[in-house]
Amino acid sequence: MDMNMKPIGARRATLATEVRAEIERMIVDGELAAGEKMNELALSNAMGVSRGTVREAIRSLADSGLIDLIANRGAFVHETTLAEVRNLYDLRGAVFAMACAAAARRVNEGLEPDLPGALQANIEQMKAAIAEEDVPRYYELNIEFHDLLLAGAQNPKAKLIYDNLVKEMHLFRRKGLSLPTNMEKSLAEHLDIAAAVDNGKPEAARRAAIVHITEGFSRYMKLQEQEAEPGA
Repeated sequence: MDMNMKPIGARRATLATEVRAEIERMIVDGELAAGEKMNELALSNAMGVSRGTVREAIRSLADSGLIDLIANRGAFVHETTLAEVRNLYDLRGAVFAMACAAAARRVNEGLEPDLPGALQANIEQMKAAIAEEDVPRYYELNIEFHDLLLAGAQNPKAKLIYDNLVKEMHLFRRKGLSLPTNMEKSLAEHLDIAAAVDNGKPEAARRAAIVHITEGFSRYMKLQEQEAEPGA
């Protein structure tokens, strides 16, 4: 008998966690649309797991803000309202600004010697993505840029809060960066943040971060307004 074999309960918990992660990815990437009802049978067939495992994973996502459980109707992908979008941007702005200030302070104290170089390398790759009008690549690098700064802040609780917020925000963050001109504006804001962090200036980093998040919300709203126009 294999004495290293995991208990059945542990294997089930691991499987449910993996299924939850995949469903979460499908929602974040837009493969499951906002307002769409979760089809347990289709998901279980696609993943090769039981409906019970899918149901368990869906229920565990209810507190993430990604799924709504409605009595007698089932589970649905959450549809974010405009008020919720604004609140999410406000919260993300507060956490990100704090993180950028902390990262700048740590650079100034000599505690993050590699961060300026990492930010610059990321920025060079973003420039290349813009030149090629590669929106998916730019978006990927944009996420990496923010993650570098959160890591540089060395505040695990802030990182956890930030990660939970951005899971709900991927769809409209991606939308806000769907145009080349918007990518260029985003890059300019990244340059301001990186300069403040590289120079070890916490307050300048904080201000640049707030401007970046505020402008990101404005870009999203402008696209929403354009889509709402007749003939759009």
